[in-house]
Amino acid sequence: MLDILKKPLSSVMGATLAIAGVTLMACTMGNGKALAEGPTFQDVASQVFGQAVGPDNDGTLYIFGLTAKYTQPEYVEGRGPYKSFLKFLPSIRWYDPEHYWTPGSQNEGVFKNEECVLCHTVQTPTIVKDWKKSAHGNLELRRGLGVKGKDGKPVEGTVGCDVCHGNDHQKLFMPTYKNCGECHPKETSEHRSGGLGSHTHAFTVNVLEFSWHVGKPAEEVAGCAECHAIAENRCDGCHTRHVFSPAEARKPTACRFCHMGIDHDEWAMYNTSIHGCLYEAESATMDWSKPSKKGNYRVPTCAYCHMQDGNHNPQQFGTIYSDMGMFQVDRGAPKHKAKRDAWIKKCQDCHSPRFAADKLKEMDAGVNLSFTKWREAAAVIVGCFLDGVVDPMPEGSPPDWYGHYTFSLLPGGDPRFYATSNLERLGLEMICYLTGNVYKAYAHMSMYNQTYGNGSAFEQDRKLIEIKTEAAKLRRFAAIEKKIGLEHKSEAFWQHGEYLDLLPGWKRKPGDVDVEWFKRTDIPHRANADAGVEIHH
Repeated sequence: MLDILKKPLSSVMGATLAIAGVTLMACTMGNGKALAEGPTFQDVASQVFGQAVGPDNDGTLYIFGLTAKYTQPEYVEGRGPYKSFLKFLPSIRWYDPEHYWTPGSQNEGVFKNEECVLCHTVQTPTIVKDWKKSAHGNLELRRGLGVKGKDGKPVEGTVGCDVCHGNDHQKLFMPTYKNCGECHPKETSEHRSGGLGSHTHAFTVNVLEFSWHVGKPAEEVAGCAECHAIAENRCDGCHTRHVFSPAEARKPTACRFCHMGIDHDEWAMYNTSIHGCLYEAESATMDWSKPSKKGNYRVPTCAYCHMQDGNHNPQQFGTIYSDMGMFQVDRGAPKHKAKRDAWIKKCQDCHSPRFAADKLKEMDAGVNLSFTKWREAAAVIVGCFLDGVVDPMPEGSPPDWYGHYTFSLLPGGDPRFYATSNLERLGLEMICYLTGNVYKAYAHMSMYNQTYGNGSAFEQDRKLIEIKTEAAKLRRFAAIEKKIGLEHKSEAFWQHGEYLDLLPGWKRKPGDVDVEWFKRTDIPHRANADAGVEIHH
């Protein structure tokens, strides 16, 4: 053993894998879990590297992390229909304060606003500076903006710390849109008027009911929960505290924080369009104090098009919600004429109606063609499933978060990028990462990304070939196995592993869904296998 430790790290790593492979093959059960009396992978790695097995949260530097054992972090209980097994990290308190915030101040006492300002000038000086620059803290600015109260009269005095946080240090609260709505009823009403897919339900529905969040451990999807929670629960996602600047919210960078990434890359599509290039060239000299109204801006921004005249419901101006572009709809069809005409009218701020109509028809054609590729891919994928050649088949994977062993692309299944066959993963990448973004590229006139770039037609081509190549290999293997009389069984590592055993699907049991949740009429519900009736297999 000591001789191994004296060898170069690369050869030691090879020895580790070889020894671990041989040892663990001899002491695992059919389900892939190590026998109680047998060594774990960490135990074998410990022998090779001479490092003790230990918890991964004690500050030790573990060589390649091979001798560490996972320690689950502290959780808080989730809420919604899957609260019996849905968990959050404690940081959710900052993003869903109405349900999770608890005061944590070490100070006691009830303070006046000037006392708050005095203390925080020392403790958190930037916050105080921001507040003093805002319409909340700058009386002269408030008068200049003509801010009026509920009685219609000009507002005198500042909006102090106590208005948004309370004045008792042991009972301080974090504001939500409900607190903002006391002074900003119009904006709040608009913010709360969206349907499925809007900011209105970004957390309550699209996190608490959505598989890509519920189906994974809280640690790795905390960012999803927090981003969606900001959009729904707070107002400072667009105009950040404590300046709360409308000018800041009018800039595309305010939207970039959430609207980016491989599965909803609106920022890249805007940024690579001619509009985005003009924004980059002229943003420094633009007067962002002007409202988002016709004639005020040479460069259209996200807010200018999607929050027209300051309307705080961006969905108000969309044609129809299509699950980030994963569902197909021809937005130029006669049934959507009113919405199409409204967009053409908006484009007429700068363009002729014929140019706008032609570009929107171009979008319709490109989107419809993109779905021919997806259907071609889906036919190949589902065909492999029906012929039983997918590896692993559903029963060979961990149960999805419904607790089902259902093919992920069929009704009752859970589309997922993880813990599934490579064929299904490639398919989901094609519809979510690529087909959805083809629509976004056309909608934002990102000509490069329509064809060559991120989420483009040519990227779809590559994914379609990958899917067919994988399917062809699976069919060839199945044909060979049939010819030689080999009965193939999926490898145990598809179903179990240190990570896979943490997935919520293993925890599902009959009766653990709050079916009453789906009877709520104040929110739209996502279509899933638990909506309306609880299903378990």
